Amino acid sequence: MLTAISLAASLGILTPASFASEPDSFRVRTDPGAARHELAAPSSVGMSATGLIRAEDAVYSELQRGAFPGAALAIGRRGEIVLEEGFGNTGRGWDSAPVDPDETVFDLASLTKVVGTTTAVMLLVEDGKMGLDERVSAYLPEFSGGGKEYVTVRQLLTHTAGLPAGTDVPSGLSRAQALAHVLRTPLVRYPGGRMEYSDVSPVVLFAAAERAAGEPLYHLLDRRVFQPLGMTSTSYVFGPDGCGRCAGTSGRMGAAFKGRVHDPIARRLGGIAGNAGLFSTAHDLARFAGMLANGGELDGVRIFRASTVRQFAVRQPGAGTRALGWDTPPPGGGGAAGTRISTIAFGHTGYTGTSLWIDPERGTWVVLLTNRTYDGEDNNRMQALRRAVHDRVAEATDRGYLAGN
Repeated sequence: MLTAISLAASLGILTPASFASEPDSFRVRTDPGAARHELAAPSSVGMSATGLIRAEDAVYSELQRGAFPGAALAIGRRGEIVLEEGFGNTGRGWDSAPVDPDETVFDLASLTKVVGTTTAVMLLVEDGKMGLDERVSAYLPEFSGGGKEYVTVRQLLTHTAGLPAGTDVPSGLSRAQALAHVLRTPLVRYPGGRMEYSDVSPVVLFAAAERAAGEPLYHLLDRRVFQPLGMTSTSYVFGPDGCGRCAGTSGRMGAAFKGRVHDPIARRLGGIAGNAGLFSTAHDLARFAGMLANGGELDGVRIFRASTVRQFAVRQPGAGTRALGWDTPPPGGGGAAGTRISTIAFGHTGYTGTSLWIDPERGTWVVLLTNRTYDGEDNNRMQALRRAVHDRVAEATDRGYLAGN
């Protein structure tokens, strides 16, 4: 098993200097997925098998249309998984393999913002090490000047900090230099104003949270979340031996994007960043989603207090549809959520074709992972697919729908 330092050497990545003395703090996932597990019968949790089949059909139809080479779908209710299915292959080349929901690893893209960065902040808020309305400069003094000293943790979580949507990070920089470059990004509006979805905000938040934690965030997440939940295939970087089960995200770039983060900012930061960089399987994320849908606890393991989960899932004033890190359904059923999901639902999507949504009212959740960027980046039907799947899962749990099956 590679350590953080040997991994960095093999991939040409510089670890943060302040944490270089902890070579055992980062586990690279090269082992096969967890042992096979039983799924709950849909009827045992009050769901319709017919509705779940219709959700599968929606994914299969998009696969047949050529929207992506492969996909993995997981659906459950509270702490129970009722469906895990793989579709298609990890790529279109000779070295591709059938997608397995337990073993195929996907680039989560912006799901990293919630599964990684937001989750770490939730832990630190519970621990009393971060305050939502504390100024970010209290943890990260170099994030100051031009109004940045007034930005709060809450504003970074809700994309109301005044930072731009993105930034160009020059190549050839060390990780520390690349991070310093991002932290120098100037505000484009006063903090607390209009919401603008930003990839810069979570990078800043990740750096601030790491200072507050006093340890690498991947270490904190591994120890407090991923290991306790049995998420054995969730990691920020995959070593060369782990790429055989990774779904490629760019056929034009070949193997360079199997196990290597697709997002350019995260790539410049060595694959460990607040906005992107996490890799995982549908089964691992099913465990994570089940924990949140079950009030922060799964199989007797408590990760969060139920009140913390509720606090971070509530839409924030003046932030559009944004909760704390998470998104919520827009009016009229647009976006990814669909028309049937409850108004208190929360979730997120990722550019590579990933999504995770939780409906606390029904107790249901959906994980959908694809590599829709494999053939190009102009596929605009992912949102429609997500809506269709979420609507069919909602139907599968509605009492009237069940009465007819």
